[in-house]
Amino acid sequence: MSETLLIELGCEELPANACRVAEREAAPAVERLLAERRLAPASVEALITPRRIAVLAEGVPAEAPAETITVTGPPERAGKDDQGAWTKAAEGFARKHGLTPDQLGLDAEGLLTATVERPAVPLAACVQEVVDGLIEGLQMPKNMRWGTGALRFSRPIRTLCVLHGERLLDADVQGVRSGRTVRGHRVLRPELELASADDYVTDLGGAGVAVRTADRREVIEALLASSAKAHDASWEDPGRVLDEVVYLVEWPRVLDGQIEERFLDLPERVLVSAMQSHQRYLPLRGQTGTIRPAFLTVVNSHPDADEAVRAGNERVLAGRLDDAAFSLDKDRQRGIEAMAAELDRITYHQRLGTLADRTARLVELAGALADAAGASADDRAHALEAARLAKADLASTMVGEFAELQGETGMEYARAAGLPEAVALAIAEQYRPDGAGRPVPDTLPGALLALAERFDQLVSVIAIGERPTGSRDPYALRRAAAGIVEIQARWGMPLDLPALVAHAHGLLVGQAADLELDADAVHEVVVPFVLDRVDQALGEEGVPVDVQRAARGAGPVDPARHAALARALHAARDTDELARAHAAAVRCSRIGDKEVPADALDPALLADPAERALIDRLAELGPRIAQADEPAEALRLAAELAAPIDGLFDAVMVIADDPALRAGRVRLVRDAAAAFLPVGDLTQLQR
Repeated sequence: MSETLLIELGCEELPANACRVAEREAAPAVERLLAERRLAPASVEALITPRRIAVLAEGVPAEAPAETITVTGPPERAGKDDQGAWTKAAEGFARKHGLTPDQLGLDAEGLLTATVERPAVPLAACVQEVVDGLIEGLQMPKNMRWGTGALRFSRPIRTLCVLHGERLLDADVQGVRSGRTVRGHRVLRPELELASADDYVTDLGGAGVAVRTADRREVIEALLASSAKAHDASWEDPGRVLDEVVYLVEWPRVLDGQIEERFLDLPERVLVSAMQSHQRYLPLRGQTGTIRPAFLTVVNSHPDADEAVRAGNERVLAGRLDDAAFSLDKDRQRGIEAMAAELDRITYHQRLGTLADRTARLVELAGALADAAGASADDRAHALEAARLAKADLASTMVGEFAELQGETGMEYARAAGLPEAVALAIAEQYRPDGAGRPVPDTLPGALLALAERFDQLVSVIAIGERPTGSRDPYALRRAAAGIVEIQARWGMPLDLPALVAHAHGLLVGQAADLELDADAVHEVVVPFVLDRVDQALGEEGVPVDVQRAARGAGPVDPARHAALARALHAARDTDELARAHAAAVRCSRIGDKEVPADALDPALLADPAERALIDRLAELGPRIAQADEPAEALRLAAELAAPIDGLFDAVMVIADDPALRAGRVRLVRDAAAAFLPVGDLTQLQR
């Protein structure tokens, strides 16, 4: 009989990042664990709150039925030696399935088979394995050990409930045994008894716990909208704190609070940051577009405590804003130039020098990028001035208090100093984008500075041997590389990756930085690393891996060119044009890669009409293919080489007996293969 299976791990308060992991991984883990035990569920749902990780699996049978299965093994010829004795391969295969070699069978294809009787297995007999597998399978960002056991988990597990329908199943987690008692809301109803797995969502709801994250978010957003309307305003969440708040509450409610009018003179970004960065408050914006002297916050407390909670929220925010006002006044008195003068006393990295050293590199890189982009004199000057002052606010009191405001405070101090608005904006925009899908710089000086910032970050960190590995990326290099790609896509400027990497590395060498890798080694890491970010986006668009690899063969020089080429190859995938170019490129590579070519073509040696025809077409089409502005045009021209290449192979024997003639023809074939490279390594295409 099939019933709903509930597994609930009652934990101490889980951090939001652990909740997100559980939301993503718990249901697939339980589904897989049950299926492996022949107890496949009809559906599985994860229900995550800050105090529980629960999984509801519907349609789980009470017993895995008995069955007979036949498993194939090695071929008979590998199972017996020349004397007909069983080999170790056959013995191992039989032993694996609890049989002797003489009990093995043989199928129609000559493979050894083992017929295995699987007995019926009750769910109750294997549910402990499912619970253990669930806990071990969750890849939490940080785990802890508690008590005397060896189990490591994000937070201590205090209760365990495993129900199959109305039946309580026995299981244990480090001395915590399965029971019907689970935790409700911390203050509204601390405990309750569960009668059935089917009633879990309803019973928890009655105990003040909304177990579905989507439901909590829907309630929160509705309450925020209602509260904001009462203030004749709309609520905002620029810091996306609700993504965390939904995992901090179980029965959400919304309270408002007041901001003292004297704080409204602070820059808006300071106000919002003080509200969101630590307290997770939601700012309110009035109909005129200004920040209102009020805020909203999502709470998980008892309604009787609302006044105390509101007063506490207001007091904490006032303290933060007092600190901000003091810091802002102190910094404005010093001025941005005085801050910039202090950068030589602040270490950027022990092996990479001071912030003054980094500033000098940013100025040089911004200038090189501006020249490559053909920027106007004003844009270039503004980008260089912004680069000179880009890190000045890191010496400010404000950034010491509010680290998340770096760039924003630099913009304010640049404005206070009377600098051009383009310079001030570029200082703020240097950190854009700050994540996937986030805004990129809106000004060209800002885009140039943001690119310089990221190239210096990538090259310098990799040059000291700190390449990201697996999920480890402490310097956020993947985000930096993705930012380069997004900025280029928005502004369309050329990026010669090898030249930029060499320039950035040369600046480090000139400053006597303590580097581990030379320029060539850094190039071998950084260029593919940036193009990997392009390929990731291409994959999300549906461009296959073989097309991405083919586009890489054109030479990893410019991310935008690589992306355009990959898209052009994908768009032409089913065309006769690409089929002809692909076939010709493959024919050339099969011979050209295996033979030794002459150092150069000898027209006097290659006198056959087919040879002359290919030489002439290469001379005509080769430069045009290489110089084509559009990848589609380059591909069209490359396809025109197919006919003379086919003509060569039809008319002459490339692998001639005469060594000189053979080497000359191989050189011609090599040159033909090279002519295709501006459209990629077509041999990588799977056709």
